[in-house]
Amino acid sequence: MAAKLLAVITDDRFGSVAEERAVLEPLGVELRVASCHSAADVALACADADAVLANAAPIDAEAIAGMRRCRIVSRYGIGLDSVDLPSCAARGIAVANVPGYCDSEVGEHALGLLLALTRGIPERDTAVRAGGWNVPRAQHAITGSTVGLAGFGGSGMSFARVVLGLRPARILVWSPHISQQRVDAALGPAAAVFGVELKAVGFDDILSESDFLSLHLRLTNDDAGLFNEDVFSRMKSGACFINTARGGLVDPVALARALESGHLAGAGLDVIGSEPPPSGHPLLLAPNVILTDHSAYRSVRSVAELKRRCAENAARGLGLIP
Repeated sequence: MAAKLLAVITDDRFGSVAEERAVLEPLGVELRVASCHSAADVALACADADAVLANAAPIDAEAIAGMRRCRIVSRYGIGLDSVDLPSCAARGIAVANVPGYCDSEVGEHALGLLLALTRGIPERDTAVRAGGWNVPRAQHAITGSTVGLAGFGGSGMSFARVVLGLRPARILVWSPHISQQRVDAALGPAAAVFGVELKAVGFDDILSESDFLSLHLRLTNDDAGLFNEDVFSRMKSGACFINTARGGLVDPVALARALESGHLAGAGLDVIGSEPPPSGHPLLLAPNVILTDHSAYRSVRSVAELKRRCAENAARGLGLIP
């Protein structure tokens, strides 16, 4: 009798594995949930796994070396920066991710951060609770402004769609491989309905012309620390900066300095390079910063889809479903 296939979840971030069980157990796959924090933990827990469902634990060369039977690493999420892809390839281990599952949520979260900044919502809430009223803080409108998107994947397009309804004068789009044809194909008809100019631009133009700049880039070796002191100095004075992509795209000290100097009016950040940020982190101390806890991807709907599709990727990698 053939040995039962084994799938191991490296660590459970969501408090339930009901969706994974619903996919894998009817296919005859045993599912185990580990509590891995290090590569050594992963190597031990996944030594006999045929499929590894990778959450927050690192899947690096050490972890992969301990996997004796693994055929598929299925990553919860879009990014694969926590997985050593060359080591997987050398061992013949397939790698899968879950693209697009939270595009709408990230776009909505980026808009929420932008609105909170422009309307001063956190500060006003605090002031009213303390007995204040008519808070003398400048407020700004997105209507008639220039909104910039750095990155034009799923979440960037989602953000553009929701911000269109606020009728900025222009939406500028930049990514390493952007073209006007691609931008028009994705959003041209919607932009025409709202009377918004939609334009693919170069990097320097999106920095100098955007009143509000939202990041939707992947983190690669080439892009790490892309938004540094020089780049922030080239942004339009008084602009607001939004990041729901990856913390590693941004030099936190440089961003804090741009905020402290007043060159940037504010920042809304769902991601920071060090998560959670340690006490004394420069962005915890900088003015006009709104921080959320790397939660832009989350909704009841998106998490359920993520878990189901991650399990389906594992089953597909084991040849159990087409």
